[in-house]
Amino acid sequence: MSVTSVQPTTESLSRHGSNISLCHSLCGSVDDGLQGSHPQYQDTIVTIEELRAQLNSCFTCGVSWSEEHVSLDCSECGGYSLHRPCPLCDGRCHTAWKRDLTMSHASGKARWIGECGLSCGPSLEESLVPALEKLRATS
Repeated sequence: MSVTSVQPTTESLSRHGSNISLCHSLCGSVDDGLQGSHPQYQDTIVTIEELRAQLNSCFTCGVSWSEEHVSLDCSECGGYSLHRPCPLCDGRCHTAWKRDLTMSHASGKARWIGECGLSCGPSLEESLVPALEKLRATS
């Protein structure tokens, strides 16, 4: 369907008629664009599937997270693909966190979305006991 096939009312045609003809002369119809009226841009057309594949891949090292590929020395990958065990309790809660694609790509570092399945994550006591035991052993 081309832009000129739309039939506006007479009033809106008188106010916007020049815009319609200008758009048609600059842009052509949708069909014209798909039939190659601008061959220099044909290689830049990206399908939704290609865009999804790009977004689900690491911008830094290029591996495909959607295919479970990961680079261990890449900060954007962070050692995981699209999901990872809960980083707060090292996976003890058995909850998987989802990669925040937007923030991972924008920051160049792995970013995750999720909540720890334990009530408050590891308790302060659970975190401090191993550290205190190490201090006692070295004293």
